[in-house]
Amino acid sequence: MKKIVNRSERDPYQREQQALFDQPYIDPLTKYLAEHQGDPARESVLQQVRQERDLRCNAVAGQYASEPATEAVLERYDAGYSYSCPEQVAAFEERVNRQASEPEAETAKVDPANDSGVSDQTLSDCYLLTTIRNYSAARKVCHEPANNGDVRSQANMAMIAHAFEDYTSAREWAEKAAPASGAAAFLLGQMYSTGRGVGQDLDQAVYWYNEAARQGHKEAQAALDRHLEDPPAGDT
Repeated sequence: MKKIVNRSERDPYQREQQALFDQPYIDPLTKYLAEHQGDPARESVLQQVRQERDLRCNAVAGQYASEPATEAVLERYDAGYSYSCPEQVAAFEERVNRQASEPEAETAKVDPANDSGVSDQTLSDCYLLTTIRNYSAARKVCHEPANNGDVRSQANMAMIAHAFEDYTSAREWAEKAAPASGAAAFLLGQMYSTGRGVGQDLDQAVYWYNEAARQGHKEAQAALDRHLEDPPAGDT
């Protein structure tokens, strides 16, 4: 009996988490995250639920990546997954919009390029592969548009480099994109907060979180509030 009680005390939310993971849908995970957001007692389980939700969203995105980029497919994707997987749905919508703007059949064999000289297909692949976290493939595709000045591709290269723990490259790409990219500014805030690739510096972290929030990054304001209320140990 003592062993059972101790197990329950160590992980009181294990049954909740297991019940969520045992069912096949994504929305219950998102609803759980929304319901218990900010609960310090559930911090560990919330992290695992969030990871599971992201894995499921990315798996669905991988399936839709092989679907034709049509309004009908987008409507089906949006109806089924916009609540839990808005970023992935938005990436598919961008793919649909780009395809709709391409030349008609007689010129379709020519890969259209934007003002930077990079083809729209390359940009679409860069955005989609990064969204579904296929970073190995995304790194190859995003490098050309990033070098040609596409801000979103630069921000993607920063996130990819950070995921591969190449913090020097992550900082360089993020600094290029940050003036026009909330995602890049947010990444710089995280790097200064943790000291990865830069000297740990609370003032710089707050500055870049402010920049990201100003550009509409959803997580930046929450991160900023956490730093102002409870600065990480070791910040200078």
